[in-house]
Amino acid sequence: MHDPDDKATVETRWCQLRNVIQSNTLEVLGRARRQHQEWFDKNDANIKILLEEKNGLHKAYMDLRTEATKEALYSNGCGRCRMPG
Repeated sequence: MHDPDDKATVETRWCQLRNVIQSNTLEVLGRARRQHQEWFDKNDANIKILLEEKNGLHKAYMDLRTEATKEALYSNGCGRCRMPG
Protein backbone atom coordinates (compact mmCIF):
# COMPACT_ATOMS: atom_id res chain seq x y z
CA MET A 1 0.00 0.00 0.00
CA HIS A 2 1.05 3.57 -0.63
CA ASP A 3 1.54 5.99 2.18
CA PRO A 4 -1.09 8.82 2.14
CA ASP A 5 1.75 11.36 2.16
CA ASP A 6 3.01 9.92 -1.14
CA LYS A 7 -0.21 10.96 -2.85
CA ALA A 8 0.05 14.50 -1.51
CA THR A 9 3.66 14.71 -2.65
CA VAL A 10 2.82 13.46 -6.14
CA GLU A 11 -0.09 15.89 -6.36
CA THR A 12 2.17 18.75 -5.25
CA ARG A 13 4.83 17.83 -7.80
CA TRP A 14 2.26 17.70 -10.63
CA CYS A 15 0.99 21.14 -9.65
CA GLN A 16 4.53 22.52 -9.59
CA LEU A 17 5.26 21.00 -13.01
CA ARG A 18 2.03 22.44 -14.43
CA ASN A 19 2.86 25.90 -13.07
CA VAL A 20 6.39 25.83 -14.51
CA ILE A 21 5.13 24.71 -17.93
CA GLN A 22 2.43 27.38 -17.98
CA SER A 23 4.74 30.20 -16.96
CA ASN A 24 7.45 29.15 -19.46
CA THR A 25 4.90 28.83 -22.24
CA LEU A 26 3.55 32.30 -21.49
CA GLU A 27 7.08 33.71 -21.42
CA VAL A 28 8.08 32.12 -24.74
CA LEU A 29 4.84 32.43 -26.72
CA GLY A 30 3.17 35.39 -25.03
CA ARG A 31 -0.56 35.93 -24.73
CA ALA A 32 -2.90 35.19 -27.60
CA ARG A 33 -3.91 38.22 -29.62
CA ARG A 34 -7.52 38.94 -30.41
CA GLN A 35 -8.58 37.64 -33.78
CA HIS A 36 -10.75 39.68 -36.12
CA GLN A 37 -10.74 42.65 -33.72
CA GLU A 38 -10.84 45.07 -36.66
CA TRP A 39 -14.12 43.49 -37.81
CA PHE A 40 -15.69 44.14 -34.41
CA ASP A 41 -14.30 47.68 -34.29
CA LYS A 42 -15.64 48.41 -37.77
CA ASN A 43 -19.09 46.92 -37.06
CA ASP A 44 -19.47 48.07 -33.45
CA ALA A 45 -22.35 50.47 -34.17
CA ASN A 46 -24.29 47.82 -36.11
CA ILE A 47 -23.70 45.23 -33.40
CA LYS A 48 -24.87 47.66 -30.71
CA ILE A 49 -28.11 48.40 -32.61
CA LEU A 50 -28.83 44.69 -33.11
CA LEU A 51 -28.16 43.92 -29.46
CA GLU A 52 -30.41 46.76 -28.28
CA GLU A 53 -33.18 45.52 -30.57
CA LYS A 54 -32.71 41.93 -29.41
CA ASN A 55 -32.75 42.95 -25.75
CA GLY A 56 -35.91 45.04 -26.25
CA LEU A 57 -37.66 42.17 -28.00
CA HIS A 58 -36.58 39.75 -25.29
CA LYS A 59 -37.93 42.06 -22.58
CA ALA A 60 -41.27 42.36 -24.41
CA TYR A 61 -41.33 38.59 -24.83
CA MET A 62 -40.73 38.02 -21.13
CA ASP A 63 -43.34 40.63 -20.13
CA LEU A 64 -46.10 39.33 -22.42
CA ARG A 65 -45.89 35.56 -22.56
CA THR A 66 -48.83 34.44 -24.66
CA GLU A 67 -48.48 32.05 -27.57
CA ALA A 68 -49.59 34.70 -30.08
CA THR A 69 -47.11 37.24 -28.70
CA LYS A 70 -44.26 34.73 -28.70
CA GLU A 71 -44.93 33.80 -32.30
CA ALA A 72 -45.27 37.42 -33.46
CA LEU A 73 -42.09 38.57 -31.71
CA TYR A 74 -40.12 35.58 -32.96
CA SER A 75 -41.16 36.02 -36.57
CA ASN A 76 -40.71 39.81 -36.40
CA GLY A 77 -37.33 40.11 -34.72
CA CYS A 78 -35.36 36.91 -34.53
CA GLY A 79 -34.70 36.60 -38.23
CA ARG A 80 -33.01 40.00 -38.35
CA CYS A 81 -30.67 39.19 -35.46
CA ARG A 82 -29.17 36.12 -37.10
CA MET A 83 -25.93 36.38 -39.00
CA PRO A 84 -26.20 35.60 -42.73
CA GLY A 85 -25.35 32.01 -43.44
